[in-house]
Amino acid sequence: MGRHAGLAMALVLVAWAGSARAADMNGSLSVVAHDPRTGEFAVAALSHAPACGNLVPWVEAGVGAIALGGEVNGSWGPRGLKMLKDGVPVQHMSDSLMSSDPGLQRRQIGAIDRTGWPGGYSGSQLVNWSGGVLDSNMATQGCNLMYHPSLYSLRDTIKAHAGQPLADRLLTGLAYSQATRADWRGARSAVLVIGRVNPDRPEDATRYVYLRVDDDPDPAGKLAQIYRAWRAAHLVGAHLDYAAMYRKDGDAARADAEDQAARTAVRLALADTSLGGPALNAMAWQLAQRGAMLNEAWTAITRARLREPKSTEFSDTAAEVRYRQGRPGDAFALADEGLKRVPADEYLRSRDAYFRKLAGIPPPAPPAPSPSPRRRPK
Repeated sequence: MGRHAGLAMALVLVAWAGSARAADMNGSLSVVAHDPRTGEFAVAALSHAPACGNLVPWVEAGVGAIALGGEVNGSWGPRGLKMLKDGVPVQHMSDSLMSSDPGLQRRQIGAIDRTGWPGGYSGSQLVNWSGGVLDSNMATQGCNLMYHPSLYSLRDTIKAHAGQPLADRLLTGLAYSQATRADWRGARSAVLVIGRVNPDRPEDATRYVYLRVDDDPDPAGKLAQIYRAWRAAHLVGAHLDYAAMYRKDGDAARADAEDQAARTAVRLALADTSLGGPALNAMAWQLAQRGAMLNEAWTAITRARLREPKSTEFSDTAAEVRYRQGRPGDAFALADEGLKRVPADEYLRSRDAYFRKLAGIPPPAPPAPSPSPRRRPK
């Protein structure tokens, strides 16, 4: 990705041995990507600098994705997305940002537009080896790298896992880049942002997935761990909702793909012994609310309760799962268990009463009146 990387869709790699003028280079290695099957747009990045997730990634589904690097000018993100939204060609957008910035030689950008067409720019004063690779639906770029093959390797690693979800492919690429010390200083922060269009959830366009590690000796590993919890706690329900949306639109193939994605996410969550109680609880609640995979939901909430047996939140989820399984008596017993721990909680009281009625269990007898105190004789 050169000063004017205009050879879009052909593999491009241009680099300069620049002078180290920038004190702190963000986004030492990043990738922007688009998955045409799901419509997802994503940015993933590693950096030696702390909190690269604050400035490097800019995503809007249906518009494009931008990764900033070098001595980051954060305004390039929103300005670039606005230009892409207005239909400015991706390389023209990159060139426009570059030409209006006096610090352009210390900047870097990689971007794709709504069709997956790539573009970018690398300044001549970036540290060590700096440049990028453009490909269909993807651009990889980096600064302060040891050598240029690291970007080829990142691209090839992502493409080698083409059958996997976009998030998994990007996380695999980051893990490989960290293990091979693409940035010779070592990585300390990482980020994964994915946008996806959902008419019922406009926030998903920029935050379908937004996970970051700000300062950790193993940022790629930590990011993957956080993603596994996020996938269980949030994406299971999202996949089921997409399946329902596609089925309503008459797109059976995409609906089936989303159903399969949900089942795969549940299977992976139940096989992951490191997954915490809150993620298991959230997954069980999503499944129960949608009446899907109820046996798996019960397995998940049972494991969560073993880890936190006094959690009223987990008891409430367990009650919901049992209710959806057609076992209102068990649902009441679980709701009553939670209410006894927090008898003043109005929500738990209403749930207790609801399941009691469904189970045909009579209300508890009112407490006997206290005897009147005897009056002492004068």
